[in-house]
Amino acid sequence: MAEASTEHPARRRGPIGKTIELVLKIIGLLLFSAFMSVVIEWVGMAFFYDEPGYAHAESMMQTEIGYLSESLTGGDGMNEGAISSASETVSTVANFLFIESGIVDNLQAVKTVSPDDGEIKAAVKRLVAGYYDYLMAAVYVLIMFLVRMAILFLSMPAFILFGIVGISDGLMQRDLRRWCGGNESGYVYHWAKRFSLPVLALAWILYLSIPNSIHPNFIITPFAVLFGLCLMVMTSKFKKYL
Repeated sequence: MAEASTEHPARRRGPIGKTIELVLKIIGLLLFSAFMSVVIEWVGMAFFYDEPGYAHAESMMQTEIGYLSESLTGGDGMNEGAISSASETVSTVANFLFIESGIVDNLQAVKTVSPDDGEIKAAVKRLVAGYYDYLMAAVYVLIMFLVRMAILFLSMPAFILFGIVGISDGLMQRDLRRWCGGNESGYVYHWAKRFSLPVLALAWILYLSIPNSIHPNFIITPFAVLFGLCLMVMTSKFKKYL
């Protein structure tokens, strides 16, 4: 009697299923980062920041927009179009989500109690007025989140460049090891392989959730180098024939 297959159902997914799973993971990662950004800002407003109201969130948003504008004014002809397109996309999405949708106007209108309002409506307005600064801070943080996402998308060529350098260096070290009779290590290969994608995810989560403005180079460059290092170690310890 043939043994029943013990293969896990996840391993039988086709390319479409794996693609859908990857897209859902990316969306979940972005939503989690946005939620953490808002929560961290609220905690900072309640306990740590000296700025009144939502001034800290507004200042961070303006600083991040300045970083994106700095890339636009300082870019060369090759990437100026991509940066300009990203800036216009962020502006369009932010206007649609928060201005054209009426969220900001409604928040400003709802916080004022009218004599004609009923008890329930007046209570809701007083509640909104009490947390108005936190709600506006969330709006500014989400706009900043969109700006940081645009910066991260524009920084992906840096990860690709360091990844290519890491793979090239790793393959060279692999050939030297094979010709010199060096030892192979499948353990190191699998650990380096496991760390490569988490390094990318951690760079996105850290930059999107950090509660203060920081130049993107201080986040992107170290993680791009670390990503290239992981690929270098992984390819240098690759045991199979190419």
